[in-house]
Amino acid sequence: MYNIGDMQTVPCKVDNQGRVTLPVEWRKAHNIKTGNEVVITFGDDTLVVKTTAQMLDEAQRIVAPYKRAGHSVVDQLLADRRGEAQAEERGADRHGEGIR
Repeated sequence: MYNIGDMQTVPCKVDNQGRVTLPVEWRKAHNIKTGNEVVITFGDDTLVVKTTAQMLDEAQRIVAPYKRAGHSVVDQLLADRRGEAQAEERGADRHGEGIR
């Protein structure tokens, strides 16, 4: 294992089915057991493995600035979408006016 800043680097081998074993230290630190799911995010030259709990925490941090005291973000998103759908319906109704 190698340390680069606050990151640890562990060499791993890919097996003949493309599988990589996650380092035991990481699995223990994040309480990952056999059958647990992890999330893999990848880009051009990176691959990041996170637990589902880490992804949920990240999503909550992203949404937090949009929260209003006493209001559900989900309820607000649903209300916004309902308003958009009603506006689309009104536009479609007007579009068909005069056609017989």
